[in-house]
Amino acid sequence: MYKRFIAFVSIALAILLLAASFVSGVFVGRLGEDKPTKTDIHSTPKQSTSPADVSLIQEVFGQISHTYVEKIGSSKLINGAIEGMLKVLDDPYTRRLQKKDYGTFQEQTTGHFGGVGMELGLRDKELTVVAPIKNTPAFEAGIQSGDKIVKIDDVGTKDMSIEKAVKLIRGPKGSRVILEFTRNGDEPFIKELVRGDIKIPNVSGKILDNDIAYIKAHGFNTDSANDVLTELTELKEKGAKGVILDLRNNPGGLLNEAVSMSSIFIKSGPIVKVKARTGKTETFSASKTADDKIPLVVLVNKGSASASEIVAGAIQDTNRGVIVGEQSFGKGSVQTVIPLPDGSALVMTTAKYLTPKNRSLNKKGIAPDVKIKLKKKDWHKMGSKDDPQLNKAKEVIQDLISGTKVKKAS
Repeated sequence: MYKRFIAFVSIALAILLLAASFVSGVFVGRLGEDKPTKTDIHSTPKQSTSPADVSLIQEVFGQISHTYVEKIGSSKLINGAIEGMLKVLDDPYTRRLQKKDYGTFQEQTTGHFGGVGMELGLRDKELTVVAPIKNTPAFEAGIQSGDKIVKIDDVGTKDMSIEKAVKLIRGPKGSRVILEFTRNGDEPFIKELVRGDIKIPNVSGKILDNDIAYIKAHGFNTDSANDVLTELTELKEKGAKGVILDLRNNPGGLLNEAVSMSSIFIKSGPIVKVKARTGKTETFSASKTADDKIPLVVLVNKGSASASEIVAGAIQDTNRGVIVGEQSFGKGSVQTVIPLPDGSALVMTTAKYLTPKNRSLNKKGIAPDVKIKLKKKDWHKMGSKDDPQLNKAKEVIQDLISGTKVKKAS
């Protein structure tokens, strides 16, 4: 009986280890640590481990099961082994996703959920606000990009996964959550927020100074690119001669939306490349339907991540427009959801994103062509007439419209 049990465990562990080899030659349908997806596998999976590789795990499992002073359930040991293997990767974006958490990803792509209105990420292994969503409880409370969340209702966030943090922060409309933050290494501060019905808009737009189309893309959810195209078409009909695409505090989303949004302005050639550990690179190219003539400025800041960086990188590498603002977040790795037999899944980093000129985005981000900061105390001015980054973008777009050469950062 004992030998049969160990044999069963050996098979289970082998399956887990084999799952890690399904990473070469993949097609990834979406981007970002907050939105991994199931993949289509194009290559035949190769067994990267031999029975000898897992024999030590089998031995330890058997000794604990048979000899340890207290009885430990097999599922607890298996789960511990999985968590241990993931932890040694030292990758904040690779983790296990429980079955019940799949709904989180559905909410993120539909852009509708109950919560306080913050996009979260991990920076230096700390739970970090990538961007507050405009007109939400978090936005109104003054939460800023880069704020670190220390506690959620007295629960410390050290080593906390994003899934767990999201679960703790979200809740029914009208309920309250107490969050403790730090900002720039200063003393912690506490915010008690009332949860609301959070709806993430795709796009908003308007005409500036009579001839500039200003389009704010809030995310890369389903139909975001189409909404940008619709907004641009309407603003051009109103006389817009140039366009400012604002991707500040845009945390990213679907890869296909990033490619489609770039294709609004880039007519041909590569938009982004996906490079696997094998060195194999898959290129996603423009759809050849672009308006590649209208002058273009793209606004970015440290809250611009993943899909936003794909668009900015493609625009920059192809010299299609001018990037204005601050260094972007630097999220350029691909996460793939690999379903497991128990209904859970591995969210695993399987590749990295490269710009058309093969620049890596991960941990580097996009450096703007024209650098200008928006001070912390002025964050609420974003998008207004007192927004220094937007005003600089307006200057640059007017130069582009008039044919004046724009001086870029070296």
